Amino acid sequence: MPRKIIEVIGIILCLGVISCNLFKTRTPDEPSQQSSNYTPPTEPSLVFQNMVNAFHDMNTVNYLRSFADTVSSDFVFAFEPTPQARLRYSSSFIEWTKLSEQQYFTALLSKLQTGASPTLEFLTLTPQGTTSDSIQYEATYRLTVPLTQSNIPTQIQGSAQFFLVSDRSRNWVIRRWDDFAQNQNDFTWSDLKGSFAQ
Repeated sequence: MPRKIIEVIGIILCLGVISCNLFKTRTPDEPSQQSSNYTPPTEPSLVFQNMVNAFHDMNTVNYLRSFADTVSSDFVFAFEPTPQARLRYSSSFIEWTKLSEQQYFTALLSKLQTGASPTLEFLTLTPQGTTSDSIQYEATYRLTVPLTQSNIPTQIQGSAQFFLVSDRSRNWVIRRWDDFAQNQNDFTWSDLKGSFAQ
């Protein structure tokens, strides 16, 4: 057999061996995005479950989906802090918007201990004043945030009134949130927001 033919056969065999891996399945890449545990809030209570999941998953996008904006509804989100927090962080609460929520939440996540995630619990959620497209909830909450900063408490607690509306997609969103301290020494959600406001 001429040498040229042997070389050609050798090349063909080599290519055949190399190409065997072309159709072999490969291990999938690790996901680069935040985990998402979001349920379209077709019922008002799902808004609060999505907030709980957003903290657990540390997912800013899903957290923000809980709040009204003029893109999806006729309302602008509003937050009313506790009187104590308004005094303490007066410049932060001059005008608190959905963007403010994003900035505080992002800053908070950047200060968590490595490998730790915050835990949000709504201890009570009592619906009041229900109509076909709005509802009010009285709530008490506890938020645990394992921070790297020792000057901010890890336990946040208080009570709140949430005013929800149905948006243009018939999903429920928070249009107004009023925060309250249950006890004089409580470090409330308002205090946490004020601490991480930019």
